[in-house]
Amino acid sequence: MIITASAASYFAETGRAWYKTINLPDWTPSGSIMVLAWTIIFVLSSISLLIIWNKHSFEKKFEIVIALFVINAIFIVGWNILFFSHQQLGLAFFQAVLLIINLFFMIFLTWRFSKLAAYLLIPYSIYLIFSTVLTFNVWMIN
Repeated sequence: MIITASAASYFAETGRAWYKTINLPDWTPSGSIMVLAWTIIFVLSSISLLIIWNKHSFEKKFEIVIALFVINAIFIVGWNILFFSHQQLGLAFFQAVLLIINLFFMIFLTWRFSKLAAYLLIPYSIYLIFSTVLTFNVWMIN
C-alpha cells in the first residue's frame, strides 16, 4: 500500500500545476481534504489486507482476493497517470469505473473471509463513488 500511495502521489504531483488551471465543480474538496481521505482509505485498506493475509492465507480463493487488491493498486496508480500526467479526463473516468467494479468484487470476496475486513473497505467505496462522480463532472466542464 505504501508503494501504491507513493506512486499515486508522484503522478498526482506531476499534474498539480495543470490541475490548478482547469475548471472544477464548486463542490470539489480541497487538496488537503483529498489527501486526508486517501490517507484514511490507504490505512483502512492496509488493515483489511493484513486481516485477510494473516488469518486466511490458507483458505480457498485467498489468491483471488490478493489479486484484486493488486489490481486495485494498479488501477489507482493508473487513474493518477491518466488524470494528472496525461490529462485524459474521459479515460480517467472509465478507469474510475473499473476501480468501482474491482472494489465491489474486493468487498464481496473479502466478506467471505472477514466481515471486519470488508467493513474497512466501505469508506473507500463511498469516497470512490464520490471521486468518480467528481471525475465525470471535471471531464464534462473541461
